[in-house]
Amino acid sequence: MQQILRAAGLESHRARQYSIHDETVIVVDITGDAQRMWRSARAGLGDHYPVLANPSFLVTDPVFHHAVAPGELIAQAADFDVEDFLTRQPGSQMPGSRGRDPEILGTGDEGYNLDCYDVASFGEPEALIIVPRPEPWAAFAYLDGYAALMGQNSAVSTAAARRWYDRYGAIPVVIGLATAFEVSRPPTDPADAERLAAEHVGIAGLTAGTSVRAYARALTQLDHWTLYDRP
Repeated sequence: MQQILRAAGLESHRARQYSIHDETVIVVDITGDAQRMWRSARAGLGDHYPVLANPSFLVTDPVFHHAVAPGELIAQAADFDVEDFLTRQPGSQMPGSRGRDPEILGTGDEGYNLDCYDVASFGEPEALIIVPRPEPWAAFAYLDGYAALMGQNSAVSTAAARRWYDRYGAIPVVIGLATAFEVSRPPTDPADAERLAAEHVGIAGLTAGTSVRAYARALTQLDHWTLYDRP
């Protein structure tokens, strides 16, 4: 553990190890600037991935661990069709869904506030979690606020995060009921942005804060996302 903490630049921080099924994660206490801690760990770690957690009990309390091991979730996510799953959900706003609602979709002219899509408004992270895999999207196989607190299948979040990583360079920074991503390649095509907006809302229903099409316009201007839902 100490070797990993040194590589992450976090050797002076209090840390503990926790088992998630047959794998070990490191939980580091937040001291000072959580985002700076995350960037230090991100820069220094090659074989592990760091992610901030809010709340920390998603890892520290076994009650909130996924029912299956991380490796199994990652295997499930590899074959999971995110688009098909979300399209078939009740109330889906995905292109091709029979349940699309013109009022929820909107025209795209509805307003939005880019400042509202900042995870900082949901509170400070409680811990930095270092998971034993380098792929950013794999962090959802270890902790996932939606699955733990809302009874959802974490294969959905893991597969969606992998899809967004491949398409948009999206990497998770904070995981919780408010989950934040940094995005290196935001969508530029309006149809692609609308599909992405529908995916976000399908996974975390309170994310948009406006119509789906207005949120799609916001996504073309954002280098970060904050997905949010609550029980």
